[in-house]
Amino acid sequence: MKKLKQIFTELKVSKSTLLDFIKEHCNLSLKKARFQPIDRNSEEKIQERLDWIRKWEKTDIDFTRNCVFLDESTFHINLKRSTAWSRKGTPAVVTVPKTRATTTTILGAISAEGLIKCSLRLPQLTSNKKRKRGDGVGHVSKGTVTGHYVSFLKATMDEMDQYPHIKGHYLVMDNAPIHTSEDIAKYIESRGYHCVYLPSYSPELNPIEQFWSVVKSKVKRNKFLEKETLMTRISEASNSLRLGDFKGIVSHSHKCLDKCRNRQAL
Repeated sequence: MKKLKQIFTELKVSKSTLLDFIKEHCNLSLKKARFQPIDRNSEEKIQERLDWIRKWEKTDIDFTRNCVFLDESTFHINLKRSTAWSRKGTPAVVTVPKTRATTTTILGAISAEGLIKCSLRLPQLTSNKKRKRGDGVGHVSKGTVTGHYVSFLKATMDEMDQYPHIKGHYLVMDNAPIHTSEDIAKYIESRGYHCVYLPSYSPELNPIEQFWSVVKSKVKRNKFLEKETLMTRISEASNSLRLGDFKGIVSHSHKCLDKCRNRQAL
């Protein structure tokens, strides 16, 4: 507004009038901002996605037919919606537990046919080198370590082995360090499946990212009941999705492949 008046010195218009003009004539709307890394849609990353597409097009990989998507996500009991209703002129206040929320990491695997596996990543007690007192107390590791991820992969493939039509599917995951160990790829191949690493900065190509977004939205929709736990809420949210929801989630990522072919930003 200030810059407009500097350019057009005789302009006399209110902020509300300008806002109405933007909404009605410029086809713009105010949305919650989505933050993303500055390099996400650089020329280098766009080319990396195109190279990835060209590589895997030579195989029979099909997101909607023979892929299982894996990733982990963090939850805590203080997850809350960013908006809330309140009377005009009063702040929208949402109370949260007084204690600091412990972060819970969940690993998951989905396909266009539904939820295959969900697993809780239990925090591991590790030694604290900075601690000088000899009380033997360590700190809790919050991230997902490679060993736990391998255990999850084993449990997931054990589940998949029970369904002959899934044998030989592609296990698709991002290229996080805990996923890209050479031993992990060899283990997946030894079980009769294919290991696929997505290009970096490409969350839209992994349907489970959208799955976690939906689950988190359901988890934080209502205030926790007195006897309700985070795990029960996550379980209920995950199991509430129907077959059509999974097909839609995977279809969205599948359509993003065309954007990669056309060198479009994600």
